Amino acid sequence: MTVLLLDTNIVSILFNRNHALRSKCIEAVAGRQLVMSLMTRAELLLWPAANNWGMQRREPLGQRMDAYLTLYADERTCSMRVDIVSQWRHRGQPMQTTDAWIAASARQWACPIVTTEFFARFLRAAGNRSFGYFAIRVPA
Repeated sequence: MTVLLLDTNIVSILFNRNHALRSKCIEAVAGRQLVMSLMTRAELLLWPAANNWGMQRREPLGQRMDAYLTLYADERTCSMRVDIVSQWRHRGQPMQTTDAWIAASARQWACPIVTTEFFARFLRAAGNRSFGYFAIRVPA
């Protein structure tokens, strides 16, 4: 079974029943094992605190997140993150902290990242060859 690492934007789309890209995302990931990095998990856990959610909204979020295996960082992940950030800085293209952790998880576990076209363009522009990715195309 193919394992896919979901970027936070994709998990967010999958959680939102009314999102225009939800059906495309479901189709793209169907039949695959889906995982998320520790950074995506942390970003999702921030939503209730940042948006003052009550228990009625917090509980379903936890249940949805439990459907995905979370890839936690270890020493190897940290080293890979350092390499990725360093490589991108040398190219003059800084990487967001969250994206660096997601990229390190993808590299460590050899999982393609599923993301939206916007982030995929960023990866292509950087000449990325460190980890695989594919994009959910956003309609024009």
